[in-house]
Amino acid sequence: MTPQLVLAAMLAAAVLLAAVRLLRWQTKAPPEAKASMGRLALLMAAQPLCALLLYLTLVPPPVTTAAGTLVVATRGAGRLSAAAGSHVVALPEASAPATVERVPDLGTALRRYRDAARIVVVGDGLPARDRDAARGRALVFEPGAAPRGIVRLDLPSRAAPGASFAVGGRAAGTGGGAVELLDPAGRVADRATLAADGGFALHGVARAPGVALFGLRLRDGGGDIVETAKVPLVTAEEAPPRILLIAGAPGPEPKFLRRWAADAGLALHAQYPTGGGMAIGDGTLPVNASTLARFDLAILDERSWAALGGGERAALLGAVRGGLGLLLRLTAPLPDATRRQWQALGFALSGGADVMQVRLAANETPLTRRAVRIGGRDVLPLLRDREGVPVANWRQEGRGRVALWPVTDSYVLALGTSSARYAELWSGVFAVLARGRPMAPPRLEGAARAGERTLICGLTGNAELSLPAGDEVRLLVERPGDCGAFWPVRPGWHQLRQAGTVWPFHVDAADALPAVRATEARRETTRLASDAAVAADGRTQSRPGASWPWFLGWLAASAALWWFERARRAPHQQA
Repeated sequence: MTPQLVLAAMLAAAVLLAAVRLLRWQTKAPPEAKASMGRLALLMAAQPLCALLLYLTLVPPPVTTAAGTLVVATRGAGRLSAAAGSHVVALPEASAPATVERVPDLGTALRRYRDAARIVVVGDGLPARDRDAARGRALVFEPGAAPRGIVRLDLPSRAAPGASFAVGGRAAGTGGGAVELLDPAGRVADRATLAADGGFALHGVARAPGVALFGLRLRDGGGDIVETAKVPLVTAEEAPPRILLIAGAPGPEPKFLRRWAADAGLALHAQYPTGGGMAIGDGTLPVNASTLARFDLAILDERSWAALGGGERAALLGAVRGGLGLLLRLTAPLPDATRRQWQALGFALSGGADVMQVRLAANETPLTRRAVRIGGRDVLPLLRDREGVPVANWRQEGRGRVALWPVTDSYVLALGTSSARYAELWSGVFAVLARGRPMAPPRLEGAARAGERTLICGLTGNAELSLPAGDEVRLLVERPGDCGAFWPVRPGWHQLRQAGTVWPFHVDAADALPAVRATEARRETTRLASDAAVAADGRTQSRPGASWPWFLGWLAASAALWWFERARRAPHQQA
C-alpha cells in the first residue's frame, strides 16, 4: 500500500469517528440542547471538507508544465540548431564551438538541467559511458554524416602455430575498393576486393608462438589509402589434438589430411586395415578403451566402421560418451547394417546412393559429396554450403560429439591456391569435435580501447594484469566465471595472469577504427531512441504542486468549523 493510500485511510477513519461523535451527542443531548437539522447537516458536511483540504496539503496534486529540451553534441556533430529554451551541451568527444557548454558526461548534464525531460542527440551517437544515463528517457537521435571506412571488423582471437586465421568485416563509402592484410613485416599477405555490400574476408597464416601485429589497409576505387588498422594476433603453443584416422583403404582424402596434419604439427596416427588383423600406415593399434583414451578425435569411414567387431564398436562409443570426438566419413553407399548402426547414434539418414556437387563459397572450386540427407532432433550443422544449407552435421553424445561428413574430396582445395582454405576447413572441424580442453581462455566483452571501460569475462578467480608501462593491476572477481573490469590508459599489449597461465590481449588506441566506433554508437543510440518511442514526447512534464494554498484553505475551514461549533448560545442565555 502506498503512503498516499495510508494517509487517505487515516483521514477517512477520522471523519467517520467525528460523524459518530456528532450523532451520539445529538442522540443523548436534552431536547433544548439539540442542534437543528440544518446545523447538524452543516457540521457533518464540514468534516470531510477539512479532511480533504488536509490531504491536499500533504499530497498536493501535480501540475503540468512545459519541459525543457537538452541538446547533446557528440562526436561527428555538425552545426547545432536548438529551439528557444533548450539547453545545449557538448560531450568531451564532440567538436563544438567554444560557446557551447562542455560537460564530462551525460549524467552531469542531466543533473545540472533537471527540467530537461527530452534529449536530442546530435552526431555519431552516445558512447557506452552515457547510454545508461539516457535509458528510459524521451530521446531523439539526429545522426550526422554516415561513417566512411571500416565499419565492422571481426578479428581472430587465438591461433595455433602454422594454422590459418581469418579477418572479416565490412567497409562503407569506398565503392569498388579493396582491402589488404599485411604481415608484421609490412608485406601483403592477402588481398580482396570489396563485395557489393562492402564485405570482405582475408586469410593469413600464424607463425611462431607469441604476439604479433598484422595490419589492415583499406583502399578506395582509385587505389588511395582510406584507412589503416591493426590486427592483433596471439599465437599460442597449445597441445595439439591427437587424432586417430582409420580408413577402409588408402586414398587421396586420407593422404592429404595426413599431410596437412603433419604440416600443422598435429599428432595424427593413420592405419588402413587390410584384413586378417593386418594394416598399413603408422602401425596397428587395437581399438579398445586404453587406446582411445590417448586420442581426442577418431575419424572412420563406412568401410573401417564395418570392419570393427562388436566389442570394438562398443569401446569406441563408450569413449565418445566419455569425451572423444568421432567423425564418420560417407564415401560410398551405406550398407543396411551400417545405416542402422549410424541411425542408432541419433541421425536420421536417407539417400546416399548418388553423388552431387557442392560449392562452399562463391569463388571456390566445387567439391563432391554423397547425396544423403542428414536429420535428427538435436542435430547441428558442422559445414554449410554457400547458400547456408547444412552439408555436414554433428550431435552431442554424452560428453563427446559425433559428426557425419558426406564430402568425399575436400583435398581438391589443397591442390591449387586454396591451401589456406583447406587448413581453415579442417581446423574448424577439429575445433568443434575434438575432446574439450580443461580451461578456456578469458574473453573480452567488446573492443578494448584506451580511455574506455574494458570488461574481461570467464575469469576463474582474482587475476593480475600487467600494463604496457610495467604497472600491475589486480582484478577482483566475486565468483568463478564472472567478469572483471578496468580502465586501460595506454594502448598496447596487456598480459592477464591467472592460475599460472598468461593470456595476452591488445588494447587499441583511443582514435583507432573511428568508423567502427561511430557505427556502434549510431546503432546503440538508435536502439535507445526506438525504446523511448513509447515514452512521453517530452513537451510537457508533471511535478508536485504547491502546498501552501491548500494549507491556508484547511486552516480557514478548520477555524470556521471550530467557531461554528461553539458559537451557539447556552439555553439559559436564550430569551
